[in-house]
Amino acid sequence: MRRRQFPATVLLLALAIAAATRPTLAQIDTEEDRERELARERAVQKSMSSWEYDLYRRERDRNKLKNKTELDKLVSAARLYPLVGRDPPPFTLVRPDGRRVGLSDFTGHVVLLYFWTTASPYTALEMPATIEKLQRELKDRRFTVVAVNIKDKKEDVAPWIQSRGLSPVVLLDTNGVVAEIYRVRSTPTAYLIGRDHKLVGRVMGTRGWDGGASKELIDYLLKAPIR
Repeated sequence: MRRRQFPATVLLLALAIAAATRPTLAQIDTEEDRERELARERAVQKSMSSWEYDLYRRERDRNKLKNKTELDKLVSAARLYPLVGRDPPPFTLVRPDGRRVGLSDFTGHVVLLYFWTTASPYTALEMPATIEKLQRELKDRRFTVVAVNIKDKKEDVAPWIQSRGLSPVVLLDTNGVVAEIYRVRSTPTAYLIGRDHKLVGRVMGTRGWDGGASKELIDYLLKAPIR
């Protein structure tokens, strides 16, 4: 059976509405962005009949699948919220020893930007196991875990790290400003950043970073050329 084609006016209207409020790549998505996305979808739906919207949605989903890159597919398989190609907001923070470190210092590395607190039971389980294992295994391949602590005192962070023998780059977000910029609502929250210093995706909660689809994604990113 021949697939029904969209009337040109319907397709043009849908595309115009979808493009009208498209977010820029430079921003990290927010709750407001997601609300705009839902509003945009509702506007498209209202602009056509139910059968036209159903055809439009199926065509859109087919095109999304067809246009997915290998990286897009790996991000989806690893169950990351996709942020491929967006710029990570720049920041500079202080390490427990007083040295200042900027995110841009790790350009050329694959970075796991990991937001955490000493009070989180999930962090206490994940950092000494999965995260530390990954850091030690991949450090010679220019992979770096940047562990941003949120609002804990330096006097509490340093012994917490030392007592567990952890080796990630630990930074102190003493006033929580960086966590706010990165829309951290719970810990742990992690962002994956490629060698090109572009965001790849975000995860809230713990994850088996050292195996399965997550590790496959990291291995893919590590194979990218160093610029």
